[in-house]
This record gives sequence, structure tokens and C-alpha cells, in this order.
Amino acid sequence: MATLFQNLGYNYSDPHGDVVEFSADTKDHMNAVPSLIETWQTEDISSSNVGSYLQNPVSTVSNTISIAANAIINVVSTIGTYTNSGVANVMVYVANSSNNLITTASNFKDHTDRVSGVVNFGDAVVANSSAIMTKPFREPAKGLARSLMYIIYQTDGVSNTSVMSGYLTSLFTGPEMNVYATSLQTYSNTINSSITLGTSNLTLTQANTINTSINEAITFMDTRRTHDETFYTNMKTMLADYNTVRQFSNLGESETTILNDYTGTSKLLTRIN
Repeated sequence: MATLFQNLGYNYSDPHGDVVEFSADTKDHMNAVPSLIETWQTEDISSSNVGSYLQNPVSTVSNTISIAANAIINVVSTIGTYTNSGVANVMVYVANSSNNLITTASNFKDHTDRVSGVVNFGDAVVANSSAIMTKPFREPAKGLARSLMYIIYQTDGVSNTSVMSGYLTSLFTGPEMNVYATSLQTYSNTINSSITLGTSNLTLTQANTINTSINEAITFMDTRRTHDETFYTNMKTMLADYNTVRQFSNLGESETTILNDYTGTSKLLTRIN
């Protein structure tokens, strides 16, 4: 395996002695610097085998829910009449809710792709620069959270990872998502089994159960996604506010005098004095 230096393609014999050896002091300094790279990282770079390190843990189940919702729409569309009173009206809601569920699951997957790092931040900016203003991505959100973690620990004594996790709680929902997916996958079969020659004998209880379950799945995914997005927005706002007040910390004598005698408002003066 080639070394990292060999991979740079350096090929110069230095006939005039322009490339000089580090001094002893420089070498001591270089040796004192903490390790910047681990062995496995060196090996991956050397073999050009970087990437494919991250995954979205709820990607598959999100797709499964979308497929299940589409199957419900398709089977409902084959029904001409219903034998039980009130079922027809509920099944209109079922079809509409299933269509909404497909959109919800797609939005949820897109969100979890972003916060898990599966979607590259730089690529996303190129594709849609406005997305970075409202949507949390792994890299920028992680940086905001890391800064706030220290601040919130000092102000609120929060000693867990909730600040670091607040923008990606959707990634923790695998157990709940799998329960929804399992239920939703059975409904198309339930509906299909009720059909004979275009007529369904689905009961009103069955129809209401299906519609309720679909809407619960929608609410669950939307709630977690919007929580993460709101948390990200709140992080940005809080850090902006922090940077505003931080300029008045550790003031020197000259700046304190200027603020007290000239530029500081009464609001500021009551705080810094």
C-alpha cells in the first residue's frame, strides 16, 4: 500500500537544495503535536476508500411505510361499493390519509437523511442553497450543538446529550416506526380480503381503525421531524443572541469607559456595572 506522501505524487530531485530539512526545534514541535490521524484513517486515505461511513437507520422503514400506504390506495381504488353503512365515507378519508402518509414518510426520510449525514451538506447546498437556512444537516447542526452544550451546561446544568441530540431525535424512532409499518402492511390485505366482485364488506370498525392508524403514523413522523427542525432553528437563534451579548464580556478599561460615558444604553449599563 502506498503511503500518503507517495499518493501526493511528489517527483522532484531537488538539484539545487531548495527543499530543506526541518530544524531540531521544528521536529520537536511536530513530534509534540497530538496525533491528527488514526491508523484506519491513514489506510482508507491511502487506498482511496473513503466514504460510506454513515447510514440512515430509519431509511428502510420509511420506505416500507410509503409502500404500504401506496398499496392501501391501490386496493381501495378497486372497490365500487360497500355493504356496510358509513364505510364508504371513511374509506375516502383512508385514501386521502394514505396519500398524505406517502408525503409525510418522504419528508421524514429526507430529514433523517440530512441529520444522519447520508446527504452530503456541500452537495445539498449546490442543489438548493435555501435548504440550509431552514433544514438541519449533520455537520452545521453538530457544530451549533457542540457550542451550545458548553453554554447550557454552565447555565442550566444539563449533563446529558440532549443538546447534541435535539436536532436528530427522528433517528431514534426505529421501534415506533417498525410498529407502524407492521400495522400498515396488514391493512391492504385486510381491505383486499373484504372485496368480492368490486364490493367490500369491510366493517365500520375496521375502516375507522385503519384511518386512525394512518393518521397516528402521520402525526408521529411530523411531530418528530418538526421538533428537530424547530430545535435547529432555536439553536441558531440562541447562538446568534449569545454572540450579541458576548461582545460585552471581559471588557477592557477603555471600552468600559466608552460604553459608560458615550455609547452604552441604560439597559446595557445596568447589566455591565
